[in-house]
Amino acid sequence: LANGIYYAAILDPTTGCESSIRLAVTVTVNDPGTPTTTDNTQDFCLINASTVANIQVNEPNVVWYSTATGGTAIAPTTVLTNGVYYGAIVDPVTTCESAVRLAVTISVTDPGTPTTTDNTQDFCITNSPTVANIQVNEANVVWYSTATGGTAITPTTALANGVYYGAIVDPVTGCESKTRLVVTVTINNPTATPTTNAPTQNFCSINAPTVANIQVNEANVVWYSTPIGGTAIPATTALATGTYYGAIASIIGCENALRLVVTVNVNTPGIVTTTSTTQTFCLSKAPTIADIQVNQPNVVWYTTATGGTPLAANTLLTATTYYATLLSNTTNGCDNATRLAITVGFENDALYQITASDNTPCVFQGITYSIANGKSNYVWSVSTTGTITSGGGNADGTVTVSWGDVGAGTVSVTYINTCDETTTKTLNVTVATCSDLTITNTVSNPTPNFGDEIVFTVTVNNVGQGTIINTLVSDLIPSGYTLVSSSTSAGVYDPNTQVWTIPTLNGGQSETLQIRVIVLPSGNYTNVATIEISTPLDVDPTNNSASAFVEPICLTVYNEFTPNSDGANDLFRIDCIESYPNNELKVYNRYGALVYSQKKYENDWDGTANVSGVINRGDMLPTGTYFYVIDIGDGTVKKGWLSIMR
Repeated sequence: LANGIYYAAILDPTTGCESSIRLAVTVTVNDPGTPTTTDNTQDFCLINASTVANIQVNEPNVVWYSTATGGTAIAPTTVLTNGVYYGAIVDPVTTCESAVRLAVTISVTDPGTPTTTDNTQDFCITNSPTVANIQVNEANVVWYSTATGGTAITPTTALANGVYYGAIVDPVTGCESKTRLVVTVTINNPTATPTTNAPTQNFCSINAPTVANIQVNEANVVWYSTPIGGTAIPATTALATGTYYGAIASIIGCENALRLVVTVNVNTPGIVTTTSTTQTFCLSKAPTIADIQVNQPNVVWYTTATGGTPLAANTLLTATTYYATLLSNTTNGCDNATRLAITVGFENDALYQITASDNTPCVFQGITYSIANGKSNYVWSVSTTGTITSGGGNADGTVTVSWGDVGAGTVSVTYINTCDETTTKTLNVTVATCSDLTITNTVSNPTPNFGDEIVFTVTVNNVGQGTIINTLVSDLIPSGYTLVSSSTSAGVYDPNTQVWTIPTLNGGQSETLQIRVIVLPSGNYTNVATIEISTPLDVDPTNNSASAFVEPICLTVYNEFTPNSDGANDLFRIDCIESYPNNELKVYNRYGALVYSQKKYENDWDGTANVSGVINRGDMLPTGTYFYVIDIGDGTVKKGWLSIMR
């Protein structure tokens, strides 16, 4: 509808006829209009419990909805929450509402309750704490004496024992915390001044003293380098000579301004030194504590490494360990410094005997003999089988002896000991050979042919420790051989006596003899080498003989034949070939080409080729030199040359 005059007529539903005269109606359409505001975004404080009635508009008779159209009006006493509210003017006469509603965005804020790291806070009265000193984690906090309501306390107000309530004030909206922080405040008096049993205290540097070692009668004492102010020194800080100022610590900074004064001396301990930590005395001279050698004066002696009672200077020595410290250490705080230990002993010549570098000497082996506590004027002597090779002089505490034979011997020495006493010591010696000779015998070819040249190698070993001289080894050449030559690594082999003489064999040394012979068609083929004698005699004769056995092969090859059918030497002949029925013969020309091959050869080849290649099979081979290879069937191969002459 719009403002104006409207005309109405009746319409007959049957005939369709209308009224001839219409009714005139004047229409008026009313709208109170949309309300207005000075702030379409309005902020409220949660603590004020603002309601819908508090939303600011410029017109009266405004009702509010939660939707832009429709809905039910919100009661004016409803508490505001964050969101959008929609306002309409209600005409008090016509009850008409605004066709278009006003939209207002509402923000209800609370700065939140402040927080603290300590809900029970202590303060020192000497610091004149104020309300501003209460610790909180947020800014813009005001304090009250009540949990709700009341008037904020001025920040400069002096703190007193009691409970304070803190609220955050939002600097933009002016809103305060709805719930306040509760802090209990305690005002404390300063701690007492600590006390000590010694205003001057001595310490020793070797103990690495720290500030924590200063003696006081109270706990929780902290130290400063100044009588007032300054920073507390860490307890682990190394002490230095000087003055320290102590106060009983307070976690709230409520230390007493009057500090304890302690003078500290950190002393370096005196050290006792000596030229020998093991000292030997003559019991007959009645030595005392004063006779122990040290390099410093004013030394105090104890029988223990720590503690104990000092010994008088005229205390007679005993065989024990004594401990020394300087007299100054007992008065300057270094009484627990490490004491010098001196072990005291007495000359007892019966304890010292001749010692040997080897208690089981071997013949010809140099043995060193010593006397430990000899002092001067040595006179050494040995029995007749021994020879002094070094040492043994008037000023020598040692002597080296070589024994020339097995059996008993003696070493003696006379000397003056450290107590000016003449003493003679004798050591009985049993000399052994300490040697063991072994022999081996090997042959270069144990299965030669008759007429072959072979070599026997005889090796003699000294597997012991001592030296052996004049060793005689026999090697009698059997009847199955003819001697060609001999050679040795040491010594001489006499072909007439067939004896090998070895002048010297040191421990671990070996020497060899080589005998070169030709194998005869008959005779004894076992070669035996034997160690006959040595100086000293071998301790184990069971391994002083060695044999080398040769088994000759009867396989003589005749290198020339004349296949000219004259009935003499027409065939290639090998003696004893019939003894090796599994033999195989191959013949090659000088260029390496096979010209003849025959298994189970029976001395019947007349120089005719049976292999095609260089010449035709069945042709006679021309005069010349050829090479043969004979496999006798057991893995033994014999090679050589042959000559065909026509």
